[in-house]
Amino acid sequence: MAHLIIQTDFGTGSASVSAMHGVAAVVDPEIRVDDGNNDVAQFNVLDASESLMYLLPYWPEGTVFVSVVDPGVGTARRSCVARLSNGSYIVTPDNGTLTYVKERFGITAVRQIDESVNRLKGSEDVHIFHGRDVYAYCGARLAAGIIDFEGVGPEYPVEEIVEAEYIKPEKTAGEVSGMINEAGDHFGLVGTNIPFQWLSESGMEYGDTVRVIVLNDGNTVLDTSMPLEKTFGCVPIGTPLIFSSEMRTAMMAINQGNATKEYGIGFGPKWKMIIKKV
Repeated sequence: MAHLIIQTDFGTGSASVSAMHGVAAVVDPEIRVDDGNNDVAQFNVLDASESLMYLLPYWPEGTVFVSVVDPGVGTARRSCVARLSNGSYIVTPDNGTLTYVKERFGITAVRQIDESVNRLKGSEDVHIFHGRDVYAYCGARLAAGIIDFEGVGPEYPVEEIVEAEYIKPEKTAGEVSGMINEAGDHFGLVGTNIPFQWLSESGMEYGDTVRVIVLNDGNTVLDTSMPLEKTFGCVPIGTPLIFSSEMRTAMMAINQGNATKEYGIGFGPKWKMIIKKV
């Protein structure tokens, strides 16, 4: 029996998440269900995709991930199950949530959920909670071995998976840039999709001072210099720095501070960071 991991934008402690756990337990009480991240930014399919990329490498082959960030719930977007290159699965609306997974992790096949078979009985007249009625139910059946991948529904080309637009990372001599894909409230970490190794390839090493520019829709929000270091404690308390995230991408923070609030930084396709060699 596979693990079932639930990810949503419903918020930690949501009764809706508990209802999804309940559906899985009704399908098979022996299923092990865990929460991944129920604090995905509301309606943000790229944040959902980034969160999946954080989780995927650390769960065993065959794990079933149910990801419900679904601003188009009840509309014509496909409900699908994607089989990944490591043999795990993602159950999700096909609305851009699979963008990074397809590009960076690898999807070998995708099937549209046949709701005549893989939908919670008695829910047919409910159109606003597919997370419970379709995704949790279908995911639980797959994790429990009640259905196999072919039992999900008809296959369609991986090339047809919906991909959301975003700022691609770029590298030149002495400069790297990319999208800000994280601006957290708790620790105030500002993450990017810039591969951290690119900094070294562009001539920037630990101990250097680098220039950091943050743009929102082309408008400058921040333009300052800060050290490039291995970790927070390498700089005095209250000092900003650039370092490698656990995803091995360039990240900015303030040691024991909050860079998100201090600099008024957001995240998403309008937010860009440029890091330059000084």
